[in-house]
Amino acid sequence: MASWMILGLHLLYLWTRTSYANIACSKCEMNRSSNQITCPDSFHPQKFTVTLSDLKDYPQSALTLKCHHKAENINISLIEDCQFSSVKYVRFERCPLFNVSFSEFFQQIGIHPENVTSLLFVDVGQRDQYDLQEWHLQGLGNLKNLLFDGNQFSSIPQNLLKATPELKHFRFSINKLETLPQSLFASTPNLTEVYLHTNEFTSLPDNLFANLPKLTNLSLWKNNLTEIRPELLSTIPNLQSLELSHNNILHLDSKVFSNLPNLRKILLNTNSLESLPVDIFHNCPSLEILNAEYNKIPALPSELFKNSTKIDTLEFGNNQIANIPENTFQGLNNMVKLKLNRNSLKSLFPNVFADLTSLETLDLQSNLLEYLPHGSFDNLRKLNTLVLKNNSLSELPDNIFKNCENLNNLHVSHNKINVLHSSSFPHPTSTLQVLDLSNNNISFSSIRNSTSIASQEITVEEHFPLSEQIKLHDLSLSSNSINAVPQAFSTELKELAKLNLKGNNIEYLESNDLSFMSNDVIVDLSYNKIKGISLQEMEYIHSQKTVNVYFQGNPLICNCDIYQLARLLQGRAEETENMFQLNVIDQDKVKCSYPEKQNIEFPVKAVNTESLVCRLKSCPAMCTCFTRPHDTMFIINCSYQGLKAIPKLKDNYLPEGNLSITLNLRNNSITDLSGLQDPEYSSLVNLTIPNNKLSFINDSVLPQHLQVLDIRGNNFTSLPKSILELFNSSSVILSLGDNPWRCNCDLDDLHNFLREPNRKVTDSHNIICLNIEEPLIQVKKEDLCPIIQQPMIIASITSITIFLFLFFVLGTVSVYKYQQDIKVWLFTHRLCLWAVAQEEQDADKKYDAFISYSNKDEEFVNSVLVPGLESGDPKYKVCLHYRDWIPGEYIQNQIDQSIEASSRTIVILSSNFIENVWGQLEFKTAHSKALKDKTNKIIVIVFGEVPPDSELDDELRLYLSTRTYLQWRDPKFWEKLRYVMPHPQQFITKQHKRKENLKLELVHSNSKQNT
Repeated sequence: MASWMILGLHLLYLWTRTSYANIACSKCEMNRSSNQITCPDSFHPQKFTVTLSDLKDYPQSALTLKCHHKAENINISLIEDCQFSSVKYVRFERCPLFNVSFSEFFQQIGIHPENVTSLLFVDVGQRDQYDLQEWHLQGLGNLKNLLFDGNQFSSIPQNLLKATPELKHFRFSINKLETLPQSLFASTPNLTEVYLHTNEFTSLPDNLFANLPKLTNLSLWKNNLTEIRPELLSTIPNLQSLELSHNNILHLDSKVFSNLPNLRKILLNTNSLESLPVDIFHNCPSLEILNAEYNKIPALPSELFKNSTKIDTLEFGNNQIANIPENTFQGLNNMVKLKLNRNSLKSLFPNVFADLTSLETLDLQSNLLEYLPHGSFDNLRKLNTLVLKNNSLSELPDNIFKNCENLNNLHVSHNKINVLHSSSFPHPTSTLQVLDLSNNNISFSSIRNSTSIASQEITVEEHFPLSEQIKLHDLSLSSNSINAVPQAFSTELKELAKLNLKGNNIEYLESNDLSFMSNDVIVDLSYNKIKGISLQEMEYIHSQKTVNVYFQGNPLICNCDIYQLARLLQGRAEETENMFQLNVIDQDKVKCSYPEKQNIEFPVKAVNTESLVCRLKSCPAMCTCFTRPHDTMFIINCSYQGLKAIPKLKDNYLPEGNLSITLNLRNNSITDLSGLQDPEYSSLVNLTIPNNKLSFINDSVLPQHLQVLDIRGNNFTSLPKSILELFNSSSVILSLGDNPWRCNCDLDDLHNFLREPNRKVTDSHNIICLNIEEPLIQVKKEDLCPIIQQPMIIASITSITIFLFLFFVLGTVSVYKYQQDIKVWLFTHRLCLWAVAQEEQDADKKYDAFISYSNKDEEFVNSVLVPGLESGDPKYKVCLHYRDWIPGEYIQNQIDQSIEASSRTIVILSSNFIENVWGQLEFKTAHSKALKDKTNKIIVIVFGEVPPDSELDDELRLYLSTRTYLQWRDPKFWEKLRYVMPHPQQFITKQHKRKENLKLELVHSNSKQNT
């Protein structure tokens, strides 16, 4: 087949490699290149083109005439005045067959027939076609190459080639012939190559090639031949290549090749052969290539290749071979390639390949092999590629490849291998680069000590069987039973470029599992059982290499084990110098599920990393413990358990690392805080203990680093001065409401503490005096502790008298200048609500406010601001990220929805907020909505110092310069905040009633005047 392809390339497309010559004749349209004309023009339905080109050293020697595929004739008169005397090669494409000989046609257009050595007539196009006649080739006595391709001829004259005695190459393909005339080649003794493929031959005359002693290449592939009689090939002793593939041959006579001593290649593939005679190739000593694939051969005779010792390629794939005698390949020490794939081999003789010392490729895939005999490949020192996939092998025996020192590609996928032994592979130095062990039962079961996440025990083989295969480049272990990534991949395989572990049983990954010695490794870990991927140690792996990973299809849990992965996919991972780069190729398909919603998956890219926690097994009794990586917090939740004392925190309960502690003891029966002084609680920063039975706090038990203390709903009636002094000297945030406070002189210190400008009490308005039912902060000092101070009273009366006139004179100015403060005061004290309460245009909103803040200010928001708003008077309903957002929804959409559903947007402005991309996006969205609605519903609370203008976004800086904002340190912070929040409906109702009463009074007064 290769010979006719070379010939076709040479003749059919030779002018594509040539230069072009000018055509300066005819009555046709000249193309831009001047080497081509279109006759009569480009738009005529019967048009044809003539192209003249130079071929190698022969100027103007190649002519192509291309017709329109529906043209019925060629108007030669248009080019009769042309002279193509130098033309040797002529190609007709999609043209009708002429009713004159080719030589006459040539003479009419200026071509000398005696100069023509090559003629190609290709593809008659879409038209009814006449068959060739004897006279078509008359006058072409010097023709050496003749090709008729794709013309659908149904017959051929027996004397067609009589006028071409010098013919050397003949191709007649893609037609509808059932046979050929016996004397077709009687006048062409110089023919060396005959290609008759893709016709519809069912038989050929016995003496068809009798007069072709020089024939070397014969192609009969893709016909309908059912047999090849010995007589057909008996007269062509110099034949070297015979192509009989793609026919319907059922059997071959043992003498069919007996007169072909020079035959080097036989193609018998894709027939229906059911056997091969034992001596069919005995007279073919020059045979080098034999392809008999896709037949029905059940066995190979033991002496089939007895005299064919020059064979270098044998292909018997896709047959039914069940047995190969031990001496079948005896003496074939020149063989380079042997294919026995897709047969029915169950076993092999130990020495069946013993003589194949030059073999480089052996394909045994898709058989029924259950074992490999020892020594099977001992003599195959040059073996480069071995394919054993899709068999039933349960193991690779020791030393099975010990002498295969050039083995480069080994494919053993789709077998039943359970265990690998290092002694099975070439050693000590190996050239193995590609190893495919996918779809087996390999597990690597020995134990390795590990500090894996969640204290899971990871098992791999200590003496890894592939450790010595240091040249491995492509390793596939997909669809096995591996439960961990072997360390040898990271420490031994220096040239690894592709690692496929898809479809195994791996449950956990660590940073070290993804660190390799080579750069740009591709690792497929998809469709395993991976629940957690700990990348905490990435920053400690000093490497500038890149690892490309597939993770999709794993049952990842949305907890702290994927915290670093989620930050990586969200582009928020912290990078350090010389840290290796992890590139998740399929990051949009990597999903996780929350423990309480395991049937719902969320893209890891969209997970809120601040909510990712891990539950710990070691924890005090009746408590649950978690770790939260985003703020390095150890959370102990003992709420609603009926505890009477602080739970004992043992040292082994504490997780590794420098973590702060949050202790939640809500709704228990604890009477004192003894136990918090234990060293295990030294890192306690958040103590939440509302609704217990505490009545006293000893300052000696409170941890030094305490930041948040919530003692609401206990039995406190007062707080000692020493505790208040401790609170004053620290930055602890307090929640003290819902206790039975007794307003007397014992609360004087607390009363002063609450009035401090920098107080840190979240619910000061909920600290109610039980005996007078009034907030402590609003109680006058003299009412709290009544002591008669006459001089003070006299001074007060005098002061009132002196300044009465000043207040009267400056009243109007003061009211105007401080009208906002006055309104705040009136609103706080519920006075003149009809004058200060404002009606909300969107009172039907779901939330009163949406809080936008930086994650680093979370303690202030959750422990101070939110309790103060939700438990104060009035009580507000606020929208928070972690509580009211739906996990997995797109963040931008949730920002828009939260702002739209809220009457106000509260912005906690701090240095942390400036660095928060999402916070600034929330402000811009709220500001844009306010501008659109022409309202001012943004409340800015400055937490800490006002950031300098250089750090502020342009839009935020402009807003702050034109609007009033609240300061957390302002002593009237809560009064001002509640005033700018939505006013309760009952206040608005009072305002409406006041206006209606005024209208009624006006109506009554008018009616009296009229009467």
